[in-house]
Amino acid sequence: MVNHSNSTSTLLGNMSIFKKKENTETLAADNSAISSIIGKGMTIIGDISFEGKIRVDGNIEGNVVGEYLIVSDTGNIAGDIESSVVVCHGQVDGNMKVKKLHLKKGGILNGRLETTDLSVESGGILNGEIRASQQGLQLIQGSSTPPLPAPKEATPKVKSLLDK
Repeated sequence: MVNHSNSTSTLLGNMSIFKKKENTETLAADNSAISSIIGKGMTIIGDISFEGKIRVDGNIEGNVVGEYLIVSDTGNIAGDIESSVVVCHGQVDGNMKVKKLHLKKGGILNGRLETTDLSVESGGILNGEIRASQQGLQLIQGSSTPPLPAPKEATPKVKSLLDK
């Protein structure tokens, strides 16, 4: 089987770049029911502010501010997003400032991203700039790489090449 995906525009899958300890607020939101759905045939023009969890199957042309946002594979947002958690299966054309972003297979983000926790599945596309937010980042035991050893003195053979 041949994979014809464009590997230059996708990020490696199942890779968390920024990790932090899960808090009970985030876990509770992950398990809560969806309170609103923007249907597949619906287009909203204007800014949206919400509490709880919403799913976007349609289109939003405006900024979105809220707690937990799911953009389905048919969902499109043209505007900036500020949210605690975003799960993106669809397309977002705008900047994101989120605590946690899950960019799923087929999900596309075109814009700047500021986050403390990022995961991108294989097939997720992120076109833009990523900035690690300093708030909430914590060092995870055993996850750091050891420091590189100090450079050694040049060997005589190398010194003689440098003297020429």
